[in-house]
Amino acid sequence: MTLLSTRLVLQYKPHETGFINYKGDGFLASINDIAKAAGVSKATVSRIINGNPAISEETRQKVLKVMKELNYVPNSMARGLSNQQAFTVALLININDVKSFGNPFFYEVMHGIETVVYSRGLCMIIANLESSLKQNELLKWLIYGKRTQGVILPSSLMSNQLVKELKKIKFPFVTIGEPEGIKEPIDWVDINNYQGGMQALEHMLSQGYRRVAYIGGEQVKIFNKRRLGGYQAALEQNGLAYRPEYVCEGPSTKDNGYRSMKQLLSLPEPPDAIICSDNILCLGAMKAIHEAGLNIPNDVGILSFDNMPIADLVEPTLTTVDIDVFQLGVQTANILFKIIDNPEARQQQSLISTCIKMRESTCRKK
Repeated sequence: MTLLSTRLVLQYKPHETGFINYKGDGFLASINDIAKAAGVSKATVSRIINGNPAISEETRQKVLKVMKELNYVPNSMARGLSNQQAFTVALLININDVKSFGNPFFYEVMHGIETVVYSRGLCMIIANLESSLKQNELLKWLIYGKRTQGVILPSSLMSNQLVKELKKIKFPFVTIGEPEGIKEPIDWVDINNYQGGMQALEHMLSQGYRRVAYIGGEQVKIFNKRRLGGYQAALEQNGLAYRPEYVCEGPSTKDNGYRSMKQLLSLPEPPDAIICSDNILCLGAMKAIHEAGLNIPNDVGILSFDNMPIADLVEPTLTTVDIDVFQLGVQTANILFKIIDNPEARQQQSLISTCIKMRESTCRKK
């Protein structure tokens, strides 16, 4: 099989028009080529590109026709450079937050953001805010230096002081994740973790389980609070009592999942189903269930949040609450551009719906 490729040649000339022009196979049209082919001056071509109304319609159409024939097309990045407008959106992170930055879901969120940013003809830059001192310096460089049109940042980086500064200068920003402890209303997007907690419990009941326990992460994280809250609400709606001994909280590690599951299995009336707030906790819990000689899903059903690839690799395959983190990124970027396009737009808080991805770990024989 022979693979054919097309070579695309790009050139940027900010001193001319702020446009990129290209032609395959090495031919590169310049503004001079456009002027010569159309029989007009270079200044006339520049005025037409920049929408000057003083040019006659006949001349305009003639030049536009030549530009089309020579594949001379506008580019928002180049235009931004030529008129000193920002052509980027900034994603702010704390690279020292290893758990968040190292999470594979981070890159799905980033992909979603970048898809929207690219569709607007802009670029996304990633900036590291690792300290308050660097934060102030970086924001000055990005915002007051007019290097970006808006910023997206995780809720863990939000503070009342930062909100105050950004609102004071009316600079567009959106937070990934529901913020906590922020006094003023701001724009944010998050997964509907409360809905996910309810769906998880409802699914277990639909499969015939009745004593459903919950192994969750530390409650200092608001998404953990929401997931547990959904679980509790679904118990109440189904007339089931909340049993504190069935709820274990701690760090999101495999060891903690293992210890928590051992503790639950040692109860006088152990649970017949487990909901884990993430895949790492779930791996530890599954290990403890196997060591106890119990069968998944007939003796104990198990379900986890986060539909990571490992869910299809473990034995048995793992039922999950699927969270669409790509859509989380898309929605975050869309809201940011609404603010950029209309600075007076009202604040938006958006939740991305979850759904159950059923696999073998909850397929109980009834």
